[in-house]
Amino acid sequence: MKTNLKFTAMIAFMFASVVGLAKQPKLSLMTEGPSKSLIEELDSKNNKTLLKRIENIKPVFRKKGAMLFLNLLNLDGKDVQIKVYDSDNRTLFSEVIENESIVTKAFNFETAIEDHYTVVVKDSKNTYYESIVVN
Repeated sequence: MKTNLKFTAMIAFMFASVVGLAKQPKLSLMTEGPSKSLIEELDSKNNKTLLKRIENIKPVFRKKGAMLFLNLLNLDGKDVQIKVYDSDNRTLFSEVIENESIVTKAFNFETAIEDHYTVVVKDSKNTYYESIVVN
């Protein structure tokens, strides 16, 4: 009897979940990668299904020894702000790059004092962070 009751309760719960989820007209799928994130949304309204694809391109940071290389594909061509902070949150470097579709920058930390540094890249939509430790 207990087994039948548990089984019936499980079936009722699964049915309620499926019915509840079926009423949701929107489904989103998001993937995160090292160089970009992708969001795909399926939206069904009025018996029409719409597919919306949002792609967010992230900057690529590459560390080689005491060098840090930055590459960013800036398709909208808006301003990109680059700043470098030390562990005391002091601004050591600041630059605004205007009207560039490809942003490249190399940072040389060979002669830097031993510390923890943060490079901040801010485009029109998002802010990205990369840390480097100089020993």
